[in-house]
Amino acid sequence: MSSTTSSAARISSLDAAHLWHPYGAFPPSTEPLVVDQAHGARLVLADGRELVDGMSSWWATVHGYRHPVLDRAVTEQLSKMSHVMFGGLTHAPAARLAELLVEITPD
Repeated sequence: MSSTTSSAARISSLDAAHLWHPYGAFPPSTEPLVVDQAHGARLVLADGRELVDGMSSWWATVHGYRHPVLDRAVTEQLSKMSHVMFGGLTHAPAARLAELLVEITPD
């Protein structure tokens, strides 16, 4: 068994023991496919096969996976902070986003 296969088997085992897949059959009729990476509209499975992600990860990746502009923006933001709660705190990205949303929202 290759290290990729054993790693995928371990991931499948951990998945079965600890994860719930809310949009799948219950009980599951097949094991989920183990995705190793994604780029553009494609998912690369642990065994090297590639699939087209026709669901676009529930429409959350409309621009595809690993889009260079989005990757740069995320990397830049993560170098500063990943997340800060709003419990008495704020930060520039949130304030700027709120301003932009107000600007594009009809009265």
